[in-house]
Amino acid sequence: MPHLMGQNWSDVIRFENITLIGVLHHRIEFSVLVSTFIRNEKPDCICVELPHALRHEIVSGVRRFPYHSVILYETAAKENAVLMLEGSDGVQEAVRSGLEFDIPIRYVDPLTLRYPLFMDRGPDAYLIDLLGQKTFMEAFLSQAPRPPLEDDENHRRETYMAARIQEASKDFEKVLFVGGFSHIRGMLELLGSPQALPLMKTGVSAAALAPIHPDSLKKGFTEIPKITEAFENWRKNPEQPSPENRHELVIQLMRAAAEYFSAHTHQEVPEYVRLTWVRFLRKWLKFKGELLPDLYHLVSAARSAMDEDFAYHVHEYLADYAWSNDPMDPSAVLLDEDNLLFHGHKIILHKKLRTLFPSSRKYRMKAVSSAKWKEHLKRNWESADANEVDICSYPPEDIEVERWGSALMKHANHLLQTAQTNSEPFVADFGHGPDIRETLRKYYEKRIYVRTGDEGGLEFGSVVVIFDQDDRSVNYPFQMTWLGEHSQESDMAFYSTLPGADVVGPGISRMEHGGFMMSYPPLRMYDIWRDQTFDFVSTRHERLLVAGIAYSEKPGVVYVDKTPPPTKWKKLAKSMGKKIIYIPLGSLNPLHVKRMRTFHMLKNKGLRNTAHQFMKTD
Repeated sequence: MPHLMGQNWSDVIRFENITLIGVLHHRIEFSVLVSTFIRNEKPDCICVELPHALRHEIVSGVRRFPYHSVILYETAAKENAVLMLEGSDGVQEAVRSGLEFDIPIRYVDPLTLRYPLFMDRGPDAYLIDLLGQKTFMEAFLSQAPRPPLEDDENHRRETYMAARIQEASKDFEKVLFVGGFSHIRGMLELLGSPQALPLMKTGVSAAALAPIHPDSLKKGFTEIPKITEAFENWRKNPEQPSPENRHELVIQLMRAAAEYFSAHTHQEVPEYVRLTWVRFLRKWLKFKGELLPDLYHLVSAARSAMDEDFAYHVHEYLADYAWSNDPMDPSAVLLDEDNLLFHGHKIILHKKLRTLFPSSRKYRMKAVSSAKWKEHLKRNWESADANEVDICSYPPEDIEVERWGSALMKHANHLLQTAQTNSEPFVADFGHGPDIRETLRKYYEKRIYVRTGDEGGLEFGSVVVIFDQDDRSVNYPFQMTWLGEHSQESDMAFYSTLPGADVVGPGISRMEHGGFMMSYPPLRMYDIWRDQTFDFVSTRHERLLVAGIAYSEKPGVVYVDKTPPPTKWKKLAKSMGKKIIYIPLGSLNPLHVKRMRTFHMLKNKGLRNTAHQFMKTD
């Protein structure tokens, strides 16, 4: 049985009638610990490392859990700052549990001029949870010298909190303090002697509570949304076993993300990709001196193990949160590292938000992945005015497909020439030059071999690529024919996933080919799906091949599929003076094949200038 979070909930630090629980902000191990401790020990008073001046906004935001909120406020120094509220933070969970059990709560932290709002630098949350807080403190931190305080203001802040806790300990029998793990050693030293409240400039001039836009959860400011979701599901019925430890959760999330990718792209994640993903993470984390990955590590490692498309789906899955706020709410706050957007107005932050994604190597993800926002875009796509819709392709993808078609023609020519040439021992005629491979293979004969036969090339007029035959039209129900826009483009017929099923931006639908046919030159092809000439063909992938034969003005037709073309279509091509050159799909680069399989359909040509902002790559 795997280790569960919060199993060592009673292994905490105690001083007289005061219990101290240190947390690393926005790590659910500590939310589980705090929730379990309060439920079992029922303290008489809870002191939290949160500012008294924001207590009303904090209570309102905590009552909104599991939905995320943010408090925007102006400090006494006239600086704009934010405080994020979510269930994965152990300090905020203490407030939440205190409200549920009707336990008095004291907000003992002053709102100083330089209040550290976000994550502390400290040991790994998984390790602290595994050992227990008191055991960890005695085994590790007691042997290491305490680092010097950052400045006098931080020392005054700890003194202020210690004095407020001592006041509470006189009024209540059992007092619980929940604060940053980095403060626990300092608080223990200060609690050993009476403390007086230091003179400090505190308070706020203005504060407002607002919901967080779901896009902000994707930027790594807090816990991985899927892990927070696991905590909220457990909290609905805390009598059940607590969530599995972070190591088990991360393994489950990696498997689920790979399945999510397969379900949405109809492509399996090869076993070697899964192994590379894990090995890359293990070596990277060892180099960084960390135990387990965060959102940034998981997404970046996925990109390194496979490609951008896989990383996109991994990020989309991990950042999806069941209780995300409405993206259409005008009051939703969109957070950024340097500023935030509130009611459409940009607010410059003097205090930088501290994100899990390092700013220098941040994985940028502009595509829309909020479930509610995607549903809105899908409805918008389906309800669009037909007179305003002029669907078109995305030009950079068109260029890539055309280049791939040319590359397939060259590859087919190479296969054809290889099949038509023979090797013979050199006697008098040098033929088409020495055959080095055959000479080395038969080195024991002590003879030179030369190439003979017809090395003439073949011109191609059509390229047919079948990724999935989909005989029942279940996975790829949509079919269409569109003409090239200029002389450098081919006419194309294809069948694919439905437009509007996977909307990644306003008027931009991500789709996947089941198969397509390109024919040169352009502006000649009638809609092959309505053309009764091809009704004698029973399947769509064979219809593409027959249409490719019919529309080819050159004697060659390239056919790419997992299986060779049926003999009857080879005979049909021969009767029309054409020849089918078969290329096994498995012989091509799988990453390149997958990239060519994905494309985007735009609702109108005006979107071509802005579509790049919503694609899966920067």
